[in-house]
Amino acid sequence: MMEAIRNAAKGWAAKVLIGLLAVSFGVWGIADVFRTGTGGALATVGDVEISGEQFSQAFNQYLQNYQRQTGQPLDAADARRLGVDRAVLNNLVQTATIDNASQKLGLGVSDLYLAQELADNPNFQDSTGKFDPDRFRQLLASNGLSEAGYFAQERQARLREALTGTADGNLPVSKAMVEAQYRHRNEQRDVKFFTIKTADTEVAAPTDDEIKKEYESNPATYTAPEYRSIAVMKAEPADIAARVTLSEDDITAGFERFKQDYFTPEKRTILQLTFPTLEEAQAAKAKLAAGADFLALAKERGFSEADVTFADKTKADFFDKAIADAAFSLAEGAVSEPVKGALATALLKAVKISPEHQATLEEVRPQLTDRLKLEKARDEIQSIYAAVEDARAAQTKFEEIAERASIPFQLIPAVDAQGRDRDGKDVAMPHKAELLRDAFKSDVGVEADALQLDEGYVWYEVREVAPSAVKPFDAVKEQARANVVSAKVRALSEDKAKKLVERLRAGSKLEDLAAEAGATVETAQGLRRNEPSSGFDVAAVSALFAAPENGFAYGIEADGRGARIMQSQPVLLAGFNPDSEEAKALSRQLEGSVSNDVLTAYLDALQSGVGVTINENLWRQISGTQTQ
Repeated sequence: MMEAIRNAAKGWAAKVLIGLLAVSFGVWGIADVFRTGTGGALATVGDVEISGEQFSQAFNQYLQNYQRQTGQPLDAADARRLGVDRAVLNNLVQTATIDNASQKLGLGVSDLYLAQELADNPNFQDSTGKFDPDRFRQLLASNGLSEAGYFAQERQARLREALTGTADGNLPVSKAMVEAQYRHRNEQRDVKFFTIKTADTEVAAPTDDEIKKEYESNPATYTAPEYRSIAVMKAEPADIAARVTLSEDDITAGFERFKQDYFTPEKRTILQLTFPTLEEAQAAKAKLAAGADFLALAKERGFSEADVTFADKTKADFFDKAIADAAFSLAEGAVSEPVKGALATALLKAVKISPEHQATLEEVRPQLTDRLKLEKARDEIQSIYAAVEDARAAQTKFEEIAERASIPFQLIPAVDAQGRDRDGKDVAMPHKAELLRDAFKSDVGVEADALQLDEGYVWYEVREVAPSAVKPFDAVKEQARANVVSAKVRALSEDKAKKLVERLRAGSKLEDLAAEAGATVETAQGLRRNEPSSGFDVAAVSALFAAPENGFAYGIEADGRGARIMQSQPVLLAGFNPDSEEAKALSRQLEGSVSNDVLTAYLDALQSGVGVTINENLWRQISGTQTQ
């Protein structure tokens, strides 16, 4: 709310919020200042203290801001795994460093300035543009702020902006810098190349020692993920509908309620040809009466068949009432007299008429029955939910609850966080993404809340957790063998490619080496830096652009079973226009980047001049994590 009130998106506070994770660790590392502190402060920066309560408030505020901006919740545990807690603490240290510097410089903001800024703020003005004290107090109250608290925060924010504003601004960048970046970004190259292949048979078969070494050197590759056994039951309208019974009276009453849904209005395919004047329309009508074809006449006037055809339209689809009335009064095949519509005069021809139809009960009985059953099932969901929750409270097993309530039950013996079983096959389960997300946040013995999804509920409980562990050697020996072969093949592909490039650089011709390898020289055009295209991945494109004009390079194929031997063609440089929108946008990006670099350097210099101490013991208590 404070950021919105101040329109602080352009200020220092918003920049810190937006770049929290990206910038905070770049300015200085929290780990470098972790040491046992004294007193009750979580952190001390010069003469400024940061309390544990301040950290908790800032951390919770970040989680709330994240949810507002993305629409997705972020719980505290996930935030800590992402390092948000350390980033928030680092942000507080940065802010305290600036506050400490402003105190030492004796900076201040007058009450008159803040009062005038408050009066000019449109958020606190009435419809006439005048300051509205009641609106001001209401907004503060709704956000838990007092007037004194508001002015204290505003004064502090202005002091911070005044201090950092000396370093943070749209610093100008030279035209030469913009042009260099523009050309670097837009440079294109054509390439001549041929492809060599490497077969598994070209490398020596792995020895047992090599396979064992591969297994022992890469434990992560051979580690099974954590698996969980999950019991699931669900109650959704489609599950309940199967057992719902309906009487004939129910179906008859339902048909009367939904009868209009099974009514199909009359539809017509109309040809409509418009004219600027009534006289031209009358002349065209005379031609049609004499035997002229409607579509041929339309073509003479520059219209295609699609331009004049309105297929299978209801009367309501025609916005012009005069046109609609005339079109739906014609007999099939008849042409109207000139019709003066709201915008133009038209001739109309009805080429197809589909009469209105009110379906009978017997015609719609199957779909109506399904509809009524689903409707009734929706009404039963809440009573089923209540019964299931009561049974869970009584510690009844899922299997028994599901049987009593006649709802689906599924026991998943083992599934990883991606939804695969121990054989790597996808496991079918209701609402898979949501169920896995929550089940892997839960634990054995935890009574989790039901997931409310698609007008129904899904209950789950974690029955067993098999921790992630390195698989036995015998179980993955063949996988390790294949990986050794793959590594050898990739190494041989690279060795071949290097030697070919060396020969090219020594004077051999690309065509001669291609013929020697039994390959064909091909050409690709318009490759852009760092933009992979068909057949050229990021590594190949990067290698190509690292070579000089007419120079040589190679790129190993993704599977390592081949390589592209490339010759860069003349570099194609895009013309630079400093007044183009792209150049202007690039200039703004560079200005922002330079400004951020200067601000980062300034903050770093401020921090290095004061002592920063973090109370490690208190941090562990508050964050629940270990420092690193």
